[in-house]
Amino acid sequence: RLSSGHRLIVQPRMTGSLVVYDRALTRDEAKYAVLTCTIDDGRLLVYRDVRRLGTLWLLDERGWGDYTRRIGPEPLEETFTPFVFAERLKGTRAAIKKAIMDQRRVAGVGNIYANEALFEAGIDPSKATNKLSLDEFARLHAAVTGVLERAVQSSGTTVRDYRTGTGEEGRFQFELKVYGRGGAPCVTCGKKLVTTHAIDLRATTFCSKCQR
Repeated sequence: RLSSGHRLIVQPRMTGSLVVYDRALTRDEAKYAVLTCTIDDGRLLVYRDVRRLGTLWLLDERGWGDYTRRIGPEPLEETFTPFVFAERLKGTRAAIKKAIMDQRRVAGVGNIYANEALFEAGIDPSKATNKLSLDEFARLHAAVTGVLERAVQSSGTTVRDYRTGTGEEGRFQFELKVYGRGGAPCVTCGKKLVTTHAIDLRATTFCSKCQR
């Protein structure tokens, strides 16, 4: 939240990140700086985005209210129970991977974590959401929250250009079991992993044996 009362909303996508600097930026650092703010202690808060795929919003209180009403529940909040998860997804025939990435239904599940959670839950990413059983919803709820918790503990996932708030790479990329591993053997059964772009044109990697 800014001193003006406005709120700065950041959707970093694949290559964006917020980094705090206690010095002036170098020429190379400035090249990727999309927005620079001075925070209360004099340091610089910089939104950097190498490929400029992310989005920034500057919202007043009314805009913030409208924005939050459009966003689904946060998976790492205590109120995000398996029941809430199932309620947010019920009734849609969309592929389950597309459904859990819909920010209006559930907040914060991007492509990397959707791939990983569906593998951990043993669910085919293309399965129609309204065909999932209660047991599958429970497994997927546990997988989504577990994957996100581990990713946060590992400071995120650096696949290309993502950096933490201190400018370092994340570490969760070393724990990925399917994302970015198309053609490699499944860590569970050894079958070759398949990558497709059939679901919303996003890269989806899965094991056709382990995920049903």
